[in-house]
Amino acid sequence: MRIIDFHTHYFPDKIVERAMSSLSNTSGLKPFSDGTLAGLVSTMKIAGIEFALNLPLATNAESTMGLNAWAAKSNNAPVFTLGSIHPDCQDADNIADFVKRSGLRGIKMHPEYQRFNVLEKRLEKIWESCINHELFVVIHAGADIAFKPPFMSCPEDFAELYLRYPKLNMVIAHCGSWGMWEAAEKSLAGRVPFYLDLSFTPGMLDDDSLMRMIKTHGADRIIFGTDSPWREQKEEVRKVNALPLSGKEKSLIFFENAAKLLDIR
Repeated sequence: MRIIDFHTHYFPDKIVERAMSSLSNTSGLKPFSDGTLAGLVSTMKIAGIEFALNLPLATNAESTMGLNAWAAKSNNAPVFTLGSIHPDCQDADNIADFVKRSGLRGIKMHPEYQRFNVLEKRLEKIWESCINHELFVVIHAGADIAFKPPFMSCPEDFAELYLRYPKLNMVIAHCGSWGMWEAAEKSLAGRVPFYLDLSFTPGMLDDDSLMRMIKTHGADRIIFGTDSPWREQKEEVRKVNALPLSGKEKSLIFFENAAKLLDIR
């Protein structure tokens, strides 16, 4: 079975030690690799994962273009990468154009680290630019254990975002909103055709509820992801593989849906 891990993180060598220390301290999570590209490739091999997607994040407007330039140079199999746009950037369309021309397929955004709500007016230019340049958006959703409530996103907001931007191609992380799965099932599952990724969800959400979400939303809109290095890739593969899914459903979730977005033929 071919597998793509659509939700992973690694850092440039010059900042990896500082980044991993900071993230581990604020989240309290134990990493399962060292946060380097080599470390990610090593755990991919152990887990039987063929490709992965790295999700870097622009934490301020000033660093956005530098991050995207690094992402463009780093976008090589077996670990592809996305770009990012910070909500404070005044030239979202130019940045989206650069991301597209650089061969990156989409951008990563995070409401907590970038401090925004998806329905804010200042985000409109980003959504419109992503539609115009045919970029998909991978976005953190729901609670984040490194932050305290109230959180910046919720399933109901993503449902409204779809009504405003039905042409937007979005992957909502953590199965619709981490820790808000009941609301995600009610507002998103089978109702909003955004993709949902499974990162940091199996084992946190019980199997019966997870299966109900997958069946209701459709396996053609569910994507496998782990949130490596914060989850062990081999164990996450095992958890999803153990679910009572058909062979076709597993193929869609583990590979086909992600391959379509990443244009892996």
